[in-house]
Amino acid sequence: MTRPLAGIKVTDFTEYIAGPYCTMLLAEMGADVVKIERPEGDAWRHTAPVAPYESRGFLGVNRGKRSIALDLERPEAREIAQRLALGSDVVAIAYRPGVAKRLGLDYETLSKTKPELIYCENSAFGHKGPYAGRPGFDILSQAATGMVLYENKLERGIPTFITTLAVADLTTGMFMAFATVSALYERTFTGKGKRIETSLFASGLAAQYRPLLSVDEVDRPVREGFLGALDERRKQGLRYEEAAKLRNEYVAPRGRNNYYRVYETRDGLIAVACLNNRQRRGMRDVLDVEDMTVEGISYDWFSEEVRQAHKANVEALENRFHERTTSEWIKALDAADVPCGPVNFPEELFEHPHVEANRLMPTLEHPVLGPVRMPASPLMMDGARPDSGRPPPYLGQHGPEVLRELGHGDEEIEQLVAEGVVVTRERLVPGA
Repeated sequence: MTRPLAGIKVTDFTEYIAGPYCTMLLAEMGADVVKIERPEGDAWRHTAPVAPYESRGFLGVNRGKRSIALDLERPEAREIAQRLALGSDVVAIAYRPGVAKRLGLDYETLSKTKPELIYCENSAFGHKGPYAGRPGFDILSQAATGMVLYENKLERGIPTFITTLAVADLTTGMFMAFATVSALYERTFTGKGKRIETSLFASGLAAQYRPLLSVDEVDRPVREGFLGALDERRKQGLRYEEAAKLRNEYVAPRGRNNYYRVYETRDGLIAVACLNNRQRRGMRDVLDVEDMTVEGISYDWFSEEVRQAHKANVEALENRFHERTTSEWIKALDAADVPCGPVNFPEELFEHPHVEANRLMPTLEHPVLGPVRMPASPLMMDGARPDSGRPPPYLGQHGPEVLRELGHGDEEIEQLVAEGVVVTRERLVPGA
């Protein structure tokens, strides 16, 4: 087991996905993460629950942590939270503006006592600008950053958000973890801590490296022309379908890419991923279709020539793929060095030989739910995967343990639990 962050203590005041995903990544690297939950637990515990205070969403982003549930409206609980924060190397926090300060958990307060503290704060839209202070979740970041409209996935004429993964949340969590370990590394030289700020909005922008890249000499006049026309049309009232057509008059929509998509075969599906003309020619020749646009090295799928070529040969390609099984096409395309692969149902992955060979879906023994399988860390370090060895915690599972580490005696702990300052699942779910 590799534990590069062994000895690092993290106090986690985050909920839902972004912050918890960050601290789970840190826990897998060996950090001791204590998750501070409210008396009823992280709100994510109650969305599509599989048992009282346990949900798939919560389980998926809280592996490897210890949980203590505190009523932070009580001064005794705030004192415990502050002591935990000041005893940590890292604080991860995601409260609405003003809440951390009211609880005495803001960076200014904590850093006065502990200047070497790494303080990583996530918000929906940051602390400046017209969106500052607004609540936010992944769909709101996708919407505000234009990701929803760029995807152009429609349902009943209205764009739908990306549902397979929480793009803004997960990228934010990764950015938070990256910034945290960077700050820890810098601290080894300077001895000083750092305040880190992230937001779902900023991460949603950063994830769109291609849609939000502007070569101003080429793109600015087009963009300004579209926005001017859009502003005028909106004054008259404008449906989304009309706005999308207006945009297409200015910004050439990318047509279907026959060389980067999924096809149906005789017995299933196959994905092809050709990102250069050598690969495209290989696929063209294996499928025996005509397409002169893939000669040479340049390929512009926004051009009319390429768009027309795609329209001309799409039916032939689809018919050809129907003629053989997925495995037969993979064998033929592999021989021509064309990137391709099968399309698996998620349910097929639990016992998939490639997953098993790489130990990518371990089984963890959860104290409440029993055996739980979930994706492992995607990393390998010196041949070993980072792994905390701990399943996601149940609500308040480690409360007494954490309090003992702070110096509380058993009688004092029992009193804190009896008074509701510290909450345990055992008291919320009789017989648990």
